[in-house]
Amino acid sequence: MTNTAESPRWADSSRGLGRLIEALIRISLFRCPLFFQARQLIIRTAERNGILWRQRREHLRRVAQPLVAISTTLGLKPPAYYCARFHAYEQGNLCLQAAAEAEQATDAMALRVWPEQQLTPDDAQQKLRDAIHVAVEPLLNARLHQVLDLGCSVGVSTQALARWLFSRAEKQSESRPVVIGLDLSPQMLAVARVRDSEGFVSEWRHAAAEATGLEEGSIDLISLQFVCHELPQSATRAVLREAARLLRPGGVLVMVDQDPSSSVLQRLPAPVATLLKSTEPYIEGYFSLDMAAALAQAGFHDFSISACDPLHRVIACLR
Repeated sequence: MTNTAESPRWADSSRGLGRLIEALIRISLFRCPLFFQARQLIIRTAERNGILWRQRREHLRRVAQPLVAISTTLGLKPPAYYCARFHAYEQGNLCLQAAAEAEQATDAMALRVWPEQQLTPDDAQQKLRDAIHVAVEPLLNARLHQVLDLGCSVGVSTQALARWLFSRAEKQSESRPVVIGLDLSPQMLAVARVRDSEGFVSEWRHAAAEATGLEEGSIDLISLQFVCHELPQSATRAVLREAARLLRPGGVLVMVDQDPSSSVLQRLPAPVATLLKSTEPYIEGYFSLDMAAALAQAGFHDFSISACDPLHRVIACLR
């Protein structure tokens, strides 16, 4: 597996369009209205497509607020990179508004993947998760006891993974694995607790993905979904080292994220690219990282890579 595609022009701040976008983002008088326009565009589009964005936000914010305290590990200080502006929120992932809108944003993302198909938000989400699970299935050759979803956000990926693994275990007459969702935002975890009303997830853990505090060799499967494009390269490498430490020999890592070779991303119109880059501070580093080399350096092997949709790829590998 190699990175054969050049980074999209809009992501490269050293030249052309990418340099212009980067210069505009650095101007605070321009950035603030850009953030506002980005959020309004996302919300309007989502609500036109049947996502009850604002109504759901108010409900989740109200119910999750009392759960933030019990979702917080006392004394845990987020690294500096995590305190950056993300997704048009000045406080990034460390605010309840971001957490109360993450579910809706994830549904909107799934709908954007297949714009030509008449899908409901639930159908689009299920189609995306099914494609991910199909990619990882061939590597699951042993019984799963403990599964970890790193950077779980509000638990959309965690719950989808748990439902699939529970169904798989039932078909194979096996006991259900323990599923853990881990994130660095207590606000995200508070919303995850609200969303997990059926109790699919055994533990919601507040910790850094690069320093989980979990026992070495204790995990059979690690999921890392839509996380690495939100990390600087140094943090991605640290997370991969931690994943390698946690996995038992023969354990599986599955990564899902934007595909640098996607023709959709390569041809993204300049205005849309500007909005995207303004809300993703580490996207350039993600596109330029040789992920195959980073994984091999961390101790992974037997890579497989597949497109799960026109925008995203699944990388599955063994420890």
